[in-house]
Amino acid sequence: MTADESDVEDAGPHSPAVTPAATPAEQLAAAVAAVDPFGGHSFTPLRSEPPPRLYATWWLRYVLALSQLVGIAVVLLREYDTPGGMDALFVVIPHVMAAVMLVGWSALAMIDAARLVPATRYHRRSRAWVAVTLWLGAFVAPVAAIAVIQWARDRFADSGDDAVPIAVGTLAVLVSFVLVWLPFRYHVRQAHRIGAPVGVVAAWFWVPLLAVVGVLAVMALGLHDLLADGGFTDLERTVQVAVLYGVPALVFAMSTWRATTVFDEVIELRWMRWRTEWEQTLTAFAAQPPPGPEASPVIIRP
Repeated sequence: MTADESDVEDAGPHSPAVTPAATPAEQLAAAVAAVDPFGGHSFTPLRSEPPPRLYATWWLRYVLALSQLVGIAVVLLREYDTPGGMDALFVVIPHVMAAVMLVGWSALAMIDAARLVPATRYHRRSRAWVAVTLWLGAFVAPVAAIAVIQWARDRFADSGDDAVPIAVGTLAVLVSFVLVWLPFRYHVRQAHRIGAPVGVVAAWFWVPLLAVVGVLAVMALGLHDLLADGGFTDLERTVQVAVLYGVPALVFAMSTWRATTVFDEVIELRWMRWRTEWEQTLTAFAAQPPPGPEASPVIIRP
């Protein structure tokens, strides 16, 4: 065999070179390089939108507290001046003002909570109309219970049967208690949803209730008999009203101020955190390098 023939044999067909398969890490890096226009620099925004606009509720809290304190003072002064004159206009106005401020604060606070904290599977979104409806039911329930008890007493007065009025009165009191409790329960649930101290909001209802029970116990243990000994003077009558009404009303005013303030503080803290995260997102986005030419749009010219 000559050298030329040997060269021809060596130049014969060979098997093609096999390219080794890419590892999963190399495939992932290639995919990131093909998709990421920043050349491997990752950017994860903390917030995708600016913080929402909230309603200012601090002034409602101040007017609410002032109305409650004025209402207590007016009741005591009116009782000292005119016994039983609680239907006067200047006595009703502070209480109506306090009720309006309470409902207004609750509605705006629920709107702010809904804007800041989205609904989850186990916690529904805060709704202002639910809070307003529950407060209206709580205001009407005691009046309706008193009317039902009076109707039952008049209806069955001639029959001599006391079981029916007692049963109707007990049922009316229980229904009224539940209706009064419902708006506080709703605020406790919303406080838990936004991360506010649940115990403070729950005390909004239970602490004044304990104050009412304590006042009734004190009156039953002898304070009423002590004041009534020898007849009521104007001062003794005013002291009795101050104990029966003033103490629970003052406790309710203090617990209301505490609960509403804590709720508003948590709303403000969550909004400030949102704003900080949004500013950090804008700063991090501005610090990103410009995209490479492979991420530039393709311009097709005619």
